[in-house]
Amino acid sequence: MKNYLKTCFVLFTIFAFLSCLLVMSPSPLQAAEKPQRGGRLKVATDSTAVGLDPHLVLAFASYTFFEHVYETLVRYNEKMQLEPCLASSWEQPDDLTYIFHIRKGVKFHDGSKLTAEVVKFNFERLLDPKTKAPRGAYFKTISKIETPDKYTVKITMSQPYPPFLNTIGTPWYVAIVSKAAVEKYGSLQANPIGTGPFKLIKYEHGIKGIYERFDDYWDKGKPYIDGFDFIVIKDETSRVAALRKGTVDIGWIKEAQLADLLAKEKNLKTLMGPPVRQNRFWMKLDRPPFNNLKLRQAVASALDRQEIIDTVLMGRGTLSACIPPGCVPYVLPQSEVAELPFYKQDFALSKKLLIEAGYADGFEFTCITSPHSPDYIPFAEIMQRQLLKVGIKMNIVQKDWGITLKTWRAGDFISMIFAGIWYPDPEGYCYNYFYSKASGNYFGFKDEKLDRLFEAQHTEANLEKRIKLWHELQRYQAEIVPCIWPYAMTPRFEIVNERVKGYKFLSNNSRSFLREAWIGK
Repeated sequence: MKNYLKTCFVLFTIFAFLSCLLVMSPSPLQAAEKPQRGGRLKVATDSTAVGLDPHLVLAFASYTFFEHVYETLVRYNEKMQLEPCLASSWEQPDDLTYIFHIRKGVKFHDGSKLTAEVVKFNFERLLDPKTKAPRGAYFKTISKIETPDKYTVKITMSQPYPPFLNTIGTPWYVAIVSKAAVEKYGSLQANPIGTGPFKLIKYEHGIKGIYERFDDYWDKGKPYIDGFDFIVIKDETSRVAALRKGTVDIGWIKEAQLADLLAKEKNLKTLMGPPVRQNRFWMKLDRPPFNNLKLRQAVASALDRQEIIDTVLMGRGTLSACIPPGCVPYVLPQSEVAELPFYKQDFALSKKLLIEAGYADGFEFTCITSPHSPDYIPFAEIMQRQLLKVGIKMNIVQKDWGITLKTWRAGDFISMIFAGIWYPDPEGYCYNYFYSKASGNYFGFKDEKLDRLFEAQHTEANLEKRIKLWHELQRYQAEIVPCIWPYAMTPRFEIVNERVKGYKFLSNNSRSFLREAWIGK
């Protein structure tokens, strides 16, 4: 009896102790931290703006500065899906018509109000030849813009244009600016006025931008922080040092080796987007040697892409077709990408193709690249070694980044290596370059079958049919090798101090989620 009572007492004590733990331990909902208001962040970037009027500049460096000031009708969420922004909702009653219901009560930083007429003004400004907007060509299919009432905009197309919604989802393509500010200043290059969560209070070219919370922001309660300093630190190792010391809270880097190093820091975390940045081996396709299809195929089949990924990116890369793995839902499955024509290293096939092309002893060519990004030269050097094994000699010429781009646009090259970043639609990855009538076709390339496929997808409003067309396009481009896409990777490694909460980094390099960031204790 005594042992029984003793056992009961022990069990009761254990039960009571566990009950106390349950009472004392918060539920998952209780444990979740609530965003705190106040404080400022320091955010590092690697380049400075070349103007702050979103309708007049193309530079990504400018976008990183103005994306916090301007907004769009629809925007990308953390899953890169479209959601309402300045339009509270939208409809597409047919393949040619888009109706946007403009959010009421939205103010610009200058106090003017957002209306349907202001939205119409923005699209008309983009389309006006006098504006010389570099993005205006994306919207040439717009035939009519109407405002049935103060808060409704109806846009009618001359033909179906499937990329439309994806394209207007980022202020890099269509930012809604203050009409009153344009009428006052003419250009907003030095006077950015939008509806965004932050106001740009001061801009020092090449040094920093100072932002403050917009207290009349339509999404009440946000942003949480009082503001942030956007600091230009061009040197990658200097950004790493600032992150490690805590003198900046957020900063991105490009080099995979440095990302590995920072992963060991206890107070830092690394955010990565899906693989949408592709390195590319571009070829001039209307002159020797790369006007010869078999020579392009011989180069492709001599490459070991996995060795390139493992060596250059420390394994932080993914095989890529002409559109990268992060371009959902159009991308091919990785298993199929690995089996595409000329994607596996096959020296016997490469040598056979060289013989068939009349170059049994190989050939020699020059490749231009730049130290602008840390993976360009290492990729070029590995490619050079791999090609030499089949008798192909690649001479590497390094040039300044600005000269590299100028050379590319002039079409004055045999081959080049540099990357492309995220695009809101698969067209951006190859249609803009390899469609024979595209403005970015600097390669003198024309293929009738490819043109037919490009034209078909360009107006195909049915998503499933468009996906099938893009699958066919990826397979066909692997066969004809107009370019070589060795890998895709995250555009940046975003390094974030652990005190920063609620922040998300998007695959298009957007830091728009600073509107939801807050500072933890």
